[in-house]
Amino acid sequence: MKFKINKTVPFVVKWALTIVISAFILIPLYWIFISSIKPSNELFTTPIKYIPSNVTFQNYKKLFFELNLGEKALNTLIITTAALIISTIICLLAAYAFSKYKSRGLKIAYGAIVSSALIPGIVTARPLYDFMNKFNLVDTFLGLIILYTSALIPFTILILNNFLNEIPESIYEAAEVDGCKALQKMFYVTLPLMKPAIATISIINFITCLNDLFTPLFFARKIEVLSVGITTIPKETTYSMPWDLISTMGWIILLPIILFVLLFEKQIMDGIMAGGVKE
Repeated sequence: MKFKINKTVPFVVKWALTIVISAFILIPLYWIFISSIKPSNELFTTPIKYIPSNVTFQNYKKLFFELNLGEKALNTLIITTAALIISTIICLLAAYAFSKYKSRGLKIAYGAIVSSALIPGIVTARPLYDFMNKFNLVDTFLGLIILYTSALIPFTILILNNFLNEIPESIYEAAEVDGCKALQKMFYVTLPLMKPAIATISIINFITCLNDLFTPLFFARKIEVLSVGITTIPKETTYSMPWDLISTMGWIILLPIILFVLLFEKQIMDGIMAGGVKE
C-alpha cells in the first residue's frame, strides 16, 4: 500500500499543478477573447456570461477600418522582421568571436554589451532622442529598426555565446582535419548546431518586439505599431474606457504570440534545454 501511495502522490500533484497553472494562463486569455466578441453593454452584466449570447465582430471591423489596424500590423511586421534578421546576424558573428577568440579586450567588450541590458530605457531615452534627431532618424522606419535591433543585441549575444561555449572543441578539430577553414567551420559546423538556439532567440525577440510600447511611443509619431495602437483607441468620455475595443486589441496582439509559441514549441524547448552539444 505504501508503494502505491508513493507512486500515486507525485502523479496527482503533477496533474493538479498542471491544471492550476493552465487555469491561470488560459482563463484570462479566454476572458479577453469573449470580451472582444461581446457588445459593450454586455461586458459587465451580472451574472457573468462565460459563453456570449450575442456574438459580434463589430469591434474588429472598427479597429481595422476606422483605426487603421492593418497599417499598424504592416508597420509592426516590417520593423520586427528587419530587427530580427539584422540582430541575429550581428549577434551570431559577435558571439562566435567572443566564444572562439579569447582576449582581455573582447572580455571587456562582452561585459559592456551584456551589462547595457541592465540600463533602463528611460535613462537613455532623452540623449538617444537628441542623437537620432540630429541625424533625422526620429519617426522613421530606419530609426525604429536601429532602436529595436540595439535593444535585442545584449540578450541575444548572451544566449548565443553561452550556447557556443558548450560546443566541444573536438568537433572543430575534426572539421580542421577534414580541411575546413574558419568560414567553412562556421557555416558547416557552427550554424547547423546553432539552429535550436537561433530559433529560440528569434521567437523570444519577436515577442519582445511585439510587446515593446516605450520605443515606438517615444521615438515615433506618424509611424504606429500594434503595441501603440491600444493608446490610440478613442474614449467615449473622459472617465470611461472602451473595454470592448481594448480587449479586441489585446487579443489581436496576443494571437500571433500564441501561434508562434504553438508552432515553434519544439524549437523553443530544444533551445532552452539543449545548452549545446555534449561530447
